[in-house]
Amino acid sequence: MKIYTPGVVKLFGEHAVVYGKPAIAAAVDKGVYVHCERDNQLSIETTCPSVRVRYRPLEGRYEVDRVNHFFAYIDSALRVARETWGPLSAKFVIHSDLPPSVGAATSAAVSVGLLKAYSRCLGVEVDGWQLAKLGHRVELEVQGVASPMDTTVAALGGVLKIWTNPFRVETLAVDLPQFYMAILPRRGTTGEIVREVKTRLAKRRSLSSTLDAIGAVVEEAHRCLIEGDFQCVGELMDVNNWLLGALGVVDRRVLDLLEVARPFIYGGKISGAGRGGVVVLLPRDGEALEKTLAAAGLLYYRVSTWRGGV
Repeated sequence: MKIYTPGVVKLFGEHAVVYGKPAIAAAVDKGVYVHCERDNQLSIETTCPSVRVRYRPLEGRYEVDRVNHFFAYIDSALRVARETWGPLSAKFVIHSDLPPSVGAATSAAVSVGLLKAYSRCLGVEVDGWQLAKLGHRVELEVQGVASPMDTTVAALGGVLKIWTNPFRVETLAVDLPQFYMAILPRRGTTGEIVREVKTRLAKRRSLSSTLDAIGAVVEEAHRCLIEGDFQCVGELMDVNNWLLGALGVVDRRVLDLLEVARPFIYGGKISGAGRGGVVVLLPRDGEALEKTLAAAGLLYYRVSTWRGGV
């Protein structure tokens, strides 16, 4: 039995959503697969792209980038599942289309997917809303502070408009064309970057107007998405990206990428905490964009909206 959980990109509103503004996020058809098979012991196997292993032969040990953090989500998800549905002996095989820790919500996809696979292996049916809540509990245990946005989009799928305080969700009837996720090396964790933004906002009160502006962009983008006006959507992606730059989370690498891609896109922006990671590109000319990204030596994915949820 295999479970698929979509990755998530933030189209508009990240960071500002923490401070009461809405955000718009989409599930995509690249994500995490969890296979569960009953066994006489509990075991986990996992593979994902762009994970580097360093071996130190003189010390007799190896280091695997980001793996300890990744397995923290697995440990927490198994604990939550066991507390919710009871013990299970099974072999889980987890495969991700996407590299970890790039802003594509792979941790949320692993949490939600493992919970779903665990419940199905036990013969228990669980709806998307319960999985979203349990997945958010996993993220809170691991991160300490976490928005319910990623686990909700991963569990429910589609394009969602989300408010976190108080939490509510609106499903948007939007038909997005295929778009691109370019991946830049990440500098800093989500938690670190969110804390730095909080410090900057406390130090410079005038930056609160930036959050208001991002909220206004989200509302206008909502209308443009519904109307299928991708020229407008792309322009607003650029504006959202400029505003995120004022919060200190858009670096020169992102600006250089957008400048090179400019002739072939409606617009683009970071997705998630920033400082690298996913850059979303809405293409005018996909073939030319792919050649440009390949020539730059960048890892990229062409994706479509995933409406099925987990």
